[in-house]
Amino acid sequence: MKKIGFIDNFLSEWHANNYPDMIRNNPRAKELGFDVCYAYAKTEVSPYDGVTTDEWCKAHGTERCNSVEELVDKSDFIVVLSPDNPELHYELSEYALKSGKPTYIDKTFSPDKATAEKLFALAKEHGTPMYSTSALRFSDELKPYRENPVGAAQCMVCGCYVFDIYAIHIFEMMCTVMKSGAKRMMAVQNGRNRNIVVDYGEGRYAGFLQMHTDDCGVPFIVSAEMPDGSARYYSIQDGYQERAMEHLVDFFATGIPEVDSGETIDLMGMLDTARKALKKPFEWFDI
Repeated sequence: MKKIGFIDNFLSEWHANNYPDMIRNNPRAKELGFDVCYAYAKTEVSPYDGVTTDEWCKAHGTERCNSVEELVDKSDFIVVLSPDNPELHYELSEYALKSGKPTYIDKTFSPDKATAEKLFALAKEHGTPMYSTSALRFSDELKPYRENPVGAAQCMVCGCYVFDIYAIHIFEMMCTVMKSGAKRMMAVQNGRNRNIVVDYGEGRYAGFLQMHTDDCGVPFIVSAEMPDGSARYYSIQDGYQERAMEHLVDFFATGIPEVDSGETIDLMGMLDTARKALKKPFEWFDI
């Protein structure tokens, strides 16, 4: 059996509650004998529902570890969660990134571009395969853009909820469609709605729209026009989390990262710039 360990800030949150079964139900994970065996949480009690680390481990059939070091030493593969607290990712993943064991770090990868660069540098120094992504990248609707090396001429990407938690999903879909290389951005609306124009140069533009609703179940939407004039509109459907787990299993099996580190660093730079732009609407900010 190949053993997967979960590292989290607190364990009873959506990702930790759902990923174990998604991995266990994956046919390739079953074939290869992968299972979620260990878990560690920095915070003992989940602020969401009061579930303790011991209660979570019992409910999900895992063994509790009392330190990051214990978990990494016992595991073959590492998943660093803490999806709502990227400021903890360096602390929670540092030992894993020195281990040489394939490590996945959940969205949002880091609090800023500088930390993203430090994380990748640490992984490279110790020969540790590592990647991070939003699950939205692996939605069925975006598959044609993932497989097409040519970026769109323009696109509009819409999402919802809180900027610090969900903006990464919108930007990751944008980069899947447009590819890397955004030059600058300008916020044209900043209130309960957040609207940002992203300039890729040579007449290529993308729109970021984060709607006012606090309902994180509102669907993500992508509208894209390709250089040949063809255009498509998509409302992202359920299933992308399972697709993301399929790619995670592939990563653990091969040690080959699913997303290029340069693209992830670019995305953190876009988040950095977006925060600046939202504070000063109608000004261009270089990325």
